[in-house]
Amino acid sequence: MKSTGYRGSWYERRLPLWLRGLLVLAAGWGVLVCGQQIADGYRATMVYRAAPVCADEGCVRPAVGTVLDRRTGERCTSNGTTGGTSVGGTAAGMTTAGGGMGGAATGGITAGGGGGGTTTCTRYYHVKVEWPGRTAWLSVGSDTYGEARTGDRAELRLWRGEAVRLVVRGRTYEYAPSSQDSVMPWFALGCLILAAGLWALVSGRPSGILAFHSFGWLFVAIGVGWMGSMALFGEHLLVWAFAIVWTGFALFWTVTAWREM
Repeated sequence: MKSTGYRGSWYERRLPLWLRGLLVLAAGWGVLVCGQQIADGYRATMVYRAAPVCADEGCVRPAVGTVLDRRTGERCTSNGTTGGTSVGGTAAGMTTAGGGMGGAATGGITAGGGGGGTTTCTRYYHVKVEWPGRTAWLSVGSDTYGEARTGDRAELRLWRGEAVRLVVRGRTYEYAPSSQDSVMPWFALGCLILAAGLWALVSGRPSGILAFHSFGWLFVAIGVGWMGSMALFGEHLLVWAFAIVWTGFALFWTVTAWREM
């Protein structure tokens, strides 16, 4: 009983003021680092968007490649875990050039899982394309996957070695550069660091940051990162709506869980 009380008192007690001050300073530095990375990613993406299509350095360079293989499979999420299967080509892991923004045909399938859980699966389609100096799996639609054959001609546009556009079998797919894809994780990380800094400033009790409801901030941060990236680079209205619903629900759940404790 005595040791249990000791643990409880430590858990509820505020951290020393000097330690909280260090955590606030560290959080401020972390937010600045994240902001710098976001700014770098934004500038690099704007350079890409302004680049002409030509064969010189600093341009989006045209290239001709060849389709080598194709594969399809499903990525499934069940009770917070992920997995997937692959049909055709190699293993189920995906390596895409340029982040695969657009081009992927998806379809959700929801089924009952073990123990009363649910499983949601999304189908993906890839073709393996080779061009001078590189080979990569690129996301395509189901029609292209069904028609593509080994040896098909693939017309590409490359940005610093990454495929940002693919034309195969008369269909065109666009891919975001890696600089654009990197912005969302930095937004999310900055949100979490800012939340940790506010916790150290206002509370400083380990019981607050280690409580169950605090895990909801992970999902809030994902939503904030998602919307931050869309605010910089633009996105379809429906994607905006889904991101707002995601973030709003995550915030509602977190606050409700906190109030019920």
